[in-house]
Amino acid sequence: MTKSKYYLITLLIAILLSVVLGSSSAFASDTFSTNQAEQTINVPVSQWNELKSNNEKALNLINASSVPLTEAQTIAVKQKEELNEAHNTIDKLTTELDKAKADLVKQEVTLNEMSSSIDELKNKIENDKKTIKRLRMQRNLSQILGAGATIGVVIHR
Repeated sequence: MTKSKYYLITLLIAILLSVVLGSSSAFASDTFSTNQAEQTINVPVSQWNELKSNNEKALNLINASSVPLTEAQTIAVKQKEELNEAHNTIDKLTTELDKAKADLVKQEVTLNEMSSSIDELKNKIENDKKTIKRLRMQRNLSQILGAGATIGVVIHR
């Protein structure tokens, strides 16, 4: 039951009590007297029956509202447990995400090192190709010079 219904019931009971207590002039004049004997209130039977009926309705509403309140409390406890589980899951996932980020950084460092190594090997291969080309030219030049010298010696003889 909602808070507004509780307030309405409480207000209704307060109004009923004030009507009953306000209709008695003896009670109104003796409210501050603590030494006097208990006073009686004269209320017409129809008004008394109406007050009694309204009081029973209010009590029934209050009793009926305790069941939904208990259900709401049970649901709130279940939701709290579910929220705690969700919070724990989020914490675990955050931990795993942080771990994955750390692994990613390590992998990035490794990839950068591999890329540097590949660049070094590429440069070395290019230098080796230049060296091989230079050595072939030197070999070919020496073979040409040797053949020319051999031909020169043969012709001069």
